Amino acid sequence: MRSEIPQIEVVTAIADADFEDFIAQLLFSQGWSIIYRAFDSQALRDFLATRGALRTVIVYKIDLPGFTPDLMMEYEDLPFTFISLDGSEAAAHAVMQKIRSQLRLPLVHAPKSESTLADELSKPMPKIYTITGSSGSPGRSSLALALGEEIASKGSSGSRVNLIDADFRSHSLTRRFSVSKSALTLIPFEESTKPRTLPELRSAESAIVDIGALPSLGEAVHDRRWYGNLISSILESTSHLLYVVRSTEESMDELGQFLKEFPLLLRSIPITYICILVGTSRELRQAEARFLTLTTGENRFLIRESQLLGSASLFGSLMGSSHGGAKTGKSEIGKIAQSLR
Repeated sequence: MRSEIPQIEVVTAIADADFEDFIAQLLFSQGWSIIYRAFDSQALRDFLATRGALRTVIVYKIDLPGFTPDLMMEYEDLPFTFISLDGSEAAAHAVMQKIRSQLRLPLVHAPKSESTLADELSKPMPKIYTITGSSGSPGRSSLALALGEEIASKGSSGSRVNLIDADFRSHSLTRRFSVSKSALTLIPFEESTKPRTLPELRSAESAIVDIGALPSLGEAVHDRRWYGNLISSILESTSHLLYVVRSTEESMDELGQFLKEFPLLLRSIPITYICILVGTSRELRQAEARFLTLTTGENRFLIRESQLLGSASLFGSLMGSSHGGAKTGKSEIGKIAQSLR
């Protein structure tokens, strides 16, 4: 299946040919596409003039001939991200750490003063748990409902858990929601109203947001229309991201693409990977092995579909496996909820 997440297109602007070659090979190994190598500022300007409004990441060093800080200001209204490697040693880990520290979702916000930022950081914030995952129906809505019930059952009196259905492709969370679950509050987003942000929540509240499968990177990040703003706003507010896949080859392919490319563009959002197990015993073993390999070192869970579809009180133990540190136990939904705190 073709991934909906395009490659990150990079221009290197580094005078030192050896260091530039090292950077180009490193980024290529991360799944990035090196589309141009500029060895002076005029070549960089000439190439960027051909890019128009296409997303471009420029990895540079300030010793590039003719380079001045004013050059970056010329492109502030375009989806160009300038990343400085000045002071970085020629070590893969150090370089990628420096890049990740500067690469983030290019949301359009007014600059904030230091006092404003300090006030925001000191205020208690509501917990926002965003659920996305592979295309199709891997089990996002089922997980949102089960997780909402679990968090509500463990919350203090007066706290409220909101389920926000922002999956405009299917609205399956809205269809499956039962008003009898009084501990949860459903907030369905309607496409006709073109929402751009999440609703205001009190600090004691939490929200589980189902955004469906992530749209293409360009649509989600650089689209200035309401939907692009909404996805960017949700990701900016997210306390924890949950990525759900089904134990199918296509779903695992999408997970592999996500792990390779998309997290580099997210700010420091904790991510939990959840695989919903379906199929024959052989298929399950293969899917489980691939999921555990792909998510080595990540926070991850395996859940049988039959357990996910049961009531919150019926969630039982998973596959009795602890391969690669995957979590097992009698209440996996409870463990997922606990891991989000």
